[in-house]
Amino acid sequence: MSDDEQQEQTVAEDLVVTKYKMGGDIANHALRVVIDAAKPGVSVLSLCEKGDAFIMAETGKVFKKEKDTKKGIAFPTSVSVNNCVCHFSPLKSDPDYTQTPLSSSSACV
Repeated sequence: MSDDEQQEQTVAEDLVVTKYKMGGDIANHALRVVIDAAKPGVSVLSLCEKGDAFIMAETGKVFKKEKDTKKGIAFPTSVSVNNCVCHFSPLKSDPDYTQTPLSSSSACV
């Protein structure tokens, strides 16, 4: 490895562990935001956008001095609706799902 290359960081370093903990805290708070917003009649798209917006806002607040640090969403917010087990995250371009409201049984997250 040359001097110009950065050494790979591992969880043996405190800073890496701190970043993982902060990421976990942000994810847990985002989950709470989405759960609190999940009410009958709310569209799935709006819930997913709310979760993504929260994550982007919170990750933008941490480690501002480190310009190289990649921050943001690694996997989009998804919601389980009816018989859909997981990973349901509609796009704005999906007309069938943008207005899909939650039923009273689906809103019980």
